Amino acid sequence: MVIVVQETLDRLKSSSGVLAVILTDLDGAILYTASDMDIAPPLVRGMILSFAGYMQQIVTQLDMGKLTELDVETTTGRIMMVRTKGNSLAVLTTRQSNLGIIRIAMGRALKDLLERA
Repeated sequence: MVIVVQETLDRLKSSSGVLAVILTDLDGAILYTASDMDIAPPLVRGMILSFAGYMQQIVTQLDMGKLTELDVETTTGRIMMVRTKGNSLAVLTTRQSNLGIIRIAMGRALKDLLERA
């Protein structure tokens, strides 16, 4: 991975309230991971991709195109996932995290990925 993209993802991970950042290709291979969670990143990745696959089935059945973003609010945090042409970026946060700052950082990371692809 290009160093600029890794630096951008490192900055995203260092944002207040971010628990984990996982970047995969669309086949699910991990390209980048940083986590403070006790659950292994491959397991987290599998669960998120499985959920996203299920949500894509719902979107398809409703004839609403392709799933591009997924935001899940929980009692203790958030799971945010964005798909691009060749990657999937998942970010897990606490409820206290600044959603605006994290979305900006995610957008920057995705822009860097697209420019480096």
